Amino acid sequence: MRVTTETARADERFDFWHSLFPRIEMRHTARDDGYGAAALTCAGDDGIAFTDLVCAPTASRFFDGRVDDMQLCAVVEGQFGVAHGQDEREWLGPGSGLHLLDCHRPAQTHSETSYRAYHITLPRAAVYRAMGSDPIAGTGALRSLPDTPLALLLKDQLGALARHGPNVNPAEAAAAMTLLSGLTLTYLQGFNTAAPRAGKRLGETHFASACRLIEARRDDAGLTADAVARAIGCSRASLYRLFEQRGLSVAEHIRAVRLNHGRVLLREPRLGIGDIALRCGYDDLSAFGKAFRRRFGMSPRDWRMTLS
Repeated sequence: MRVTTETARADERFDFWHSLFPRIEMRHTARDDGYGAAALTCAGDDGIAFTDLVCAPTASRFFDGRVDDMQLCAVVEGQFGVAHGQDEREWLGPGSGLHLLDCHRPAQTHSETSYRAYHITLPRAAVYRAMGSDPIAGTGALRSLPDTPLALLLKDQLGALARHGPNVNPAEAAAAMTLLSGLTLTYLQGFNTAAPRAGKRLGETHFASACRLIEARRDDAGLTADAVARAIGCSRASLYRLFEQRGLSVAEHIRAVRLNHGRVLLREPRLGIGDIALRCGYDDLSAFGKAFRRRFGMSPRDWRMTLS
């Protein structure tokens, strides 16, 4: 999917762009009145998405503490600054590695010139499972990661997806996103150092077990936080803490896993949407449709139509 400000009137382009990101405060930082931005996005069925972003000079502030995503960013052209944590400031530009941004924590970005960047949006749970209990230490929202050989391979994949993504069909796009997800998570796993304390190791084990259980029982309409806690051998309060420490809620994660699975099943035209809802743990087709629209911006039927 590609969106661009070129579809709006010149004097309405910034407002149009801002309307696409309701959780972010934005202002135009250039001295001229023009504004131009575009984004090419491709989403995988595991909740991981790729965006090729070209943006005019802009200042942004993340203020919604319930965002359940993290982003891995590679700047291709231009640069922008990030202010976060306790007065930490960094400038990100080409050749500066990859940068992990926690959208759950307060941060501000600022650019004086246009820039282009590739973003990989990742579910928080996937990042924590790959990197361990503390992907970004302290109060900061940004962690810069080095250009390892795998990082360079990942950047090549991002560039190829940006160049060829508009010309592939949905099945090919899904295959490309599966490859991108594997490269990204393997790269992040390289920064997972073993926790020195047994309590931390136990917490990571319980969190990983809870995530695996939710994925295995995503079709169970009766799956609740109580059921998950009993199955992995901890109290419900402890389970809530495990997820809250990672900026997540148990219910939101269960819902995300079910709806991502729904996207996979919608690729199979022989399955009715009612049957898909049941396989995703929804007894009520209407509830499934509303939840799907809230997460993906369109109904299950409309999303299926985009595949054809």
